[in-house]
Amino acid sequence: MCAATVAAMRKGGNVTLSALADELGSVSVILEWAAEKGHPLDADVSVLLLGDDGKVRSNDDFVFYNQPSGAGGAVRLRGKTSAAGERHTAFTDVVEVDMDDVPDSVERVLFAASLDGGEGDGFGRLEYLRLRLLRGADAVELLRYDVTGASTETAFMLGEVYRRSGQWKFRAVGQGYDTGLATLVTEYGVEVDSDEEDSPAPGRTEQVAPVGADPADSAGTTAGVDASSAAGPPDVSRPPANRRERRTQTVTTKKSRSARRLPASKARRPDAGEVEQRWQPARLFPVAGIGGAAEQERRATSALLAVVGSVREFGRALTTRFGAPAGQVETFIEVPFNRGDDPYVPDGLIRVTRGQRSWTALVEVKTGTGELRSGQVEAYLDIAREQRFDAVLTISNLITTADERHPVAIDGRKTKKVGVYHLSWAEIRFRCQLLIENSSVADATQEYILGEFLRYLDHGRSGAETFDDLGPHWVAVRDSVSAGTLRPTDKGLPSVAERFDQFAHCLCLHLGGLLGIEVISQVNRRVDATQRRQMLAEELCGNGTLSAMLRIPGAVGPVTVTADLRAGRVVCSVSIDAPRQGRPLTRVKWMVRQLGDANGNLRVESFDQGSREAARAELLALVRQKPDILVTDPGCEIRAFRISLSAPLGTKRSIGKGTFVTSVVDTLEKFYEEVVQNLREWRDSGEATST
Repeated sequence: MCAATVAAMRKGGNVTLSALADELGSVSVILEWAAEKGHPLDADVSVLLLGDDGKVRSNDDFVFYNQPSGAGGAVRLRGKTSAAGERHTAFTDVVEVDMDDVPDSVERVLFAASLDGGEGDGFGRLEYLRLRLLRGADAVELLRYDVTGASTETAFMLGEVYRRSGQWKFRAVGQGYDTGLATLVTEYGVEVDSDEEDSPAPGRTEQVAPVGADPADSAGTTAGVDASSAAGPPDVSRPPANRRERRTQTVTTKKSRSARRLPASKARRPDAGEVEQRWQPARLFPVAGIGGAAEQERRATSALLAVVGSVREFGRALTTRFGAPAGQVETFIEVPFNRGDDPYVPDGLIRVTRGQRSWTALVEVKTGTGELRSGQVEAYLDIAREQRFDAVLTISNLITTADERHPVAIDGRKTKKVGVYHLSWAEIRFRCQLLIENSSVADATQEYILGEFLRYLDHGRSGAETFDDLGPHWVAVRDSVSAGTLRPTDKGLPSVAERFDQFAHCLCLHLGGLLGIEVISQVNRRVDATQRRQMLAEELCGNGTLSAMLRIPGAVGPVTVTADLRAGRVVCSVSIDAPRQGRPLTRVKWMVRQLGDANGNLRVESFDQGSREAARAELLALVRQKPDILVTDPGCEIRAFRISLSAPLGTKRSIGKGTFVTSVVDTLEKFYEEVVQNLREWRDSGEATST
């Protein structure tokens, strides 16, 4: 990997990204701004994925705070951070883009910013506004663009990454809109709710110089930045006139102030009659007759590939993230090949075609406790290279986190021309749930097929297992923590830390599947999986705890899940900012109203202005009776509250009553249902100004 070069961009300038770093892979695009402490304006980054007609292919190509991922996961919002200074508070909002996984049908990736403020607020009130692009592999900065001259704009098209002659280029745009994000995205084919389209005329506050304009207008960049925009993308100030056929499903750019509620379908169904309880509903994918592991694997492979080929949205959701075009999907099982004198029969093959382009992947499937073998995967990589296929896709119950490439060690030289990817059955189950919960399958028959496939996966005989325990070393490590004898050099510690890291990812998939949204682990993007697991091992040794943070779209903040092995408790918690107006007692009452009829055993902590430690902590039942118990000093402002639910931590392996996994999952579900989905951010509407 060559040393990266930093480009300082000016409005209208463009640069070839390969001139900054020869190996791009994934990139992090960071929006940075600072606001006065007394007026902390909130901004958000958003992304538009455009086809060759200059429009989004569907509303799914608009990635923003209400829809935090797109392109099959190739584009993902990672959330905000803030740091308070003496006079200003600095904020960052991060989006990650896997450039290799952006579908070929996407020609341009546009990055925008929008302001969430009151009337009269604009980007001109910020201390600064900038965009930085970092290489994902090592967080090395490649370029930065400082926006200047902002005034009343409430939305900005900051820049775009676009294809040109087989390479990715970046262009600094700097185009402002004073009528908000809805106006900006409508120009690129996003269909917003009709009540947001207030102004028939575009709300641009300034025009960008057309492509091919005077080179002097785009000069002033460094490190390989083109002095002329002649080779730039189509003019962003005038999107092409041809529009796609309108879709019935629209999006809203109004920021969601509440978390999604757990669906009613999760509730226990009424008991049926004694006879009906013995009846077996007919299945499209039967589980009867599954004998040994080989039959289980063949049936799961056939069912999966049949649904990938017949349910268009599901097939695209799984394949476009690995570089396949959004085209016609064909699937085959047990495709024979010869490599030398040895016959090989991969479990399946997927071929996607769109126009003259085709994408082909060999598929290897394992169910139950079946393990992927490095030699077999590498042999399939050799076959794929000889056949000029694009990828090898493995599927098993092995879990991989977002920053892991593959769970099996593979010779990197074999992946230079052929990609190797992995899906867990948990991830496949989640993708089914995501489509079903959001009614994203247009054809009713295909939706039924997908629902039946999900029903098949949920059956114990399918071999698509859920996360069941923390591995073979769990009992020994658990007992060492209880006895206070766990040491950093203990053999089983890394394995338990790795399994818990994977479990955190499974919690995201589980809760996200129930809600129909993408829940992600909130992790330090500068720390890779190996370093993160080392930190978990150190936490377990030092504190006897294992913890994870889940970022749930629409929630007031990330949910922290902590397993305390010494205390034998699992704790779920979330923090919420207190109202910025009203007396301390008024703020406590506001918080209590938020919790409604929640369990009185919830722990409530109050945090005073300027303090990182909780000022008071009491049970909700007592706070309801005496709200002033959380007020330490009537003259000291309460800045935030933290609400926690504690429950017994299971210690057994596997799943079921008394097990570690089930106790954590049940507590998280209960906490979300009783607390998180009911909390709302404070809005300056007068509700917190009276006692």
